[in-house]
Amino acid sequence: MRLRDFSVRKRLFIANFMMVFIPFCVLVIIGSSFMLGLKLLGGSNQDKVNSAWPEKGPAPSIHFAISAIKVKLEQGGIQTNNSMGRHGRGHGHGPGMGRRDDIYNDLYMLEQQGIHSVLTVDNSVVYVSPDTDPNELIQKVRSQSHDSPMMLWDDDNFIFDYQSSNGHTRINSYGKASIINQGTPPLPNPYRNFDDVLSVIIIVAIVFIIFWGLYLSRLLSRQILEPLSALRKASAEIRRGNLDTPIEIQAQDEFGDACRDFEAMRLELKAAREQQEKYENNRKELIAGISHDLSTPLTSMKGYASGILDGIAKTPEKQRHYVEMILQGANTMEKLVESLFLFSKLDLGRIPFNLEYVPLRDYFTDFYNEQKPLMAEKNIHLNMELKLPKDEQCLVSIDRIQFQRVIDNLISNSSKYSNRDDIDINIRLEALNKSVRISFADNGPGVPSEDLPKLFDSFYRTDQARSNVAKGSGLGLAITKRIIDGMKGNIWAEANPSGGLCIIIELPLTDNGNP
Repeated sequence: MRLRDFSVRKRLFIANFMMVFIPFCVLVIIGSSFMLGLKLLGGSNQDKVNSAWPEKGPAPSIHFAISAIKVKLEQGGIQTNNSMGRHGRGHGHGPGMGRRDDIYNDLYMLEQQGIHSVLTVDNSVVYVSPDTDPNELIQKVRSQSHDSPMMLWDDDNFIFDYQSSNGHTRINSYGKASIINQGTPPLPNPYRNFDDVLSVIIIVAIVFIIFWGLYLSRLLSRQILEPLSALRKASAEIRRGNLDTPIEIQAQDEFGDACRDFEAMRLELKAAREQQEKYENNRKELIAGISHDLSTPLTSMKGYASGILDGIAKTPEKQRHYVEMILQGANTMEKLVESLFLFSKLDLGRIPFNLEYVPLRDYFTDFYNEQKPLMAEKNIHLNMELKLPKDEQCLVSIDRIQFQRVIDNLISNSSKYSNRDDIDINIRLEALNKSVRISFADNGPGVPSEDLPKLFDSFYRTDQARSNVAKGSGLGLAITKRIIDGMKGNIWAEANPSGGLCIIIELPLTDNGNP
């Protein structure tokens, strides 16, 4: 899962947490590495003191050791222990061992500078520097100090005599040590560059934290600004009237949801505009069709009326013929107006459908038995084929009056545009999974495949010259489609494999009529 798939709230929390947690971890790692490096470099306190001020020679180390010895003697003193050796650094056990070992370390630091020491507890020697006569060293120191605490350090000699405040512990030290380093090269200082290294580490850590914060901020802002930029561009395109520019966003967060909603709105606006353009084109075609279809009978009626007024029709027979033609034109106009009025009401949804459950098997059986002899008188041979499950009525919800209008329009359409003397119309009913398919196939001239989708448009005729208005208004199939749509069905046209045109209707079965 990518970071952009999280919600904005979670991403803000993760970003803020990472901006604090990761720099903290980096600083902990750097600090731990630095301390580990110091520990690995190791060295005694003396080495560290010497390395800190190499130009001062042994003085800092000696002062450090003497101060440490005084403090430790005053804090706890030394406990006697018979198992402790008298020469070298003793290793005692029992009480006072930790304190004694600390003092021995300080005495060892003095020995490294050439200063020998004797440590006594209650006038008993508990420590003496290697290769040193304790009595001789004590006598030499105390002769100079006159049995009083002192520290004397001249250019060549160092003398130290100190007794604890409780009077039990006393230390005497003597040796040759220069106060100032005289030409001796300083000891190598492994810690001298630590300040520079530490400064570099701190600078690198600060730079890392800054760039890490900038990276996270840029990453988060980019994931927020990209969808906003896409929305802004899309809204600008919509404002200019361009509804063809999609919004491509893959985020699964709140911005992705907003972009997808905006994309759905764009598609709905585009569909609404296309529908509006279609309605506008249909309105224009409707007006053009009305104008054309009304002008043809009007022109004919005007011509016949002028013929009567001008005396062209002089005989009663001719006058009657002219009047009949005028009446025929009026009837044509009346049918056109009625069809137009019905189409407009259907298009506006102002004709209520009185739906009822009708068994199609019985409905078409009665229709076939009733209409077959009547159609035969008009040279229309009606055939019917039922492919319905036995003992199933196939109930559908239809308006009987409007559905009868559909059948009449289909049969009338096949009759008007047939170029044969004998017209064959085959009605076929077939049960599907959840619907019933009704086919009306004729043996007429058929319709070119590119014109099949246009048959249900208003005022559409395959005769592009639109000269024979008497054959029909061009609204029959358009009215048929609206009626079928009102009954929740589908209608379309196909070419009849044996020649002619086939109109197919599918109506949904009701819950009680599933085959």
